[in-house]
Amino acid sequence: MGIPLRSGRVFDERDRSGGDRVVIISETLARTAWPGQDAIGNRLACCDGSENDPGWKTIIGVAGDVRSRGPAREPMPEFYMPIAQVAPNTFDWVQRTMTIVARAEAGDPASLVPVIRNVMRDIDPTVPLHSVSTMDRWLQATMATDRFNTLLLSALGAIGLILALAGIYGVVSYFAGLRTYEIGVRIALGASTRQIITLVVRQGAAPVVLGVVIGCAAALAATRLLRSGLFGVQPSDPLTFGVTIVVMLATAAAAAFLPARRASRVPPTRALRST
Repeated sequence: MGIPLRSGRVFDERDRSGGDRVVIISETLARTAWPGQDAIGNRLACCDGSENDPGWKTIIGVAGDVRSRGPAREPMPEFYMPIAQVAPNTFDWVQRTMTIVARAEAGDPASLVPVIRNVMRDIDPTVPLHSVSTMDRWLQATMATDRFNTLLLSALGAIGLILALAGIYGVVSYFAGLRTYEIGVRIALGASTRQIITLVVRQGAAPVVLGVVIGCAAALAATRLLRSGLFGVQPSDPLTFGVTIVVMLATAAAAAFLPARRASRVPPTRALRST
């Protein structure tokens, strides 16, 4: 499985039925049960104990953590037992099933399936082999729901952003266009084209800046709902917020700039006459 061994040893031929019961634990379990200590050599009781025999097992190794519940969830305390020392009732807990994993050093992993079927048939022809899949496909199936939810939220977010940009552009551009008369008066009084454009863009972007601040605050408050569906990305990702803010402000600036530049090129007498 590629799970690293942090300390101690792995299972070998010594760990057979009737021998000393052993177990390998995960890093999270080692930190939780023996904080600041070396867990090797300590014991734990689990699974097959009784009043007369707690079923103590000696820890012989510490393995790396595994996100067995999915990539978005934190690792749980876990342990591993040699199959030769597993209690018979353990198979009742897992509905009498077992997962066999084989690693292909090269080539197509699917080529191992006939070999595994033949080996299983030689061991016990009555045992069915089902749900055969590569690790890549298994991971895809495991994350299918999260992937769909993420794509759905991304599509809704993109649509919302497009609608917001269209609304910002339409409103700012409309109100900037209504200032043609004012722009004509300012030009007649000696204002330059640059001063006109700067004034209109600054005043048009002011309410957008206020809306962006309020929207960012609301978005940061809503990120708690997205935390469980994200992996490797923080809900308050600075890059995402930064790009969104820049795009909105650029849209507002363009919406104010284009009508202002167009109006500033109209002769003052014409602008005043047309109003």
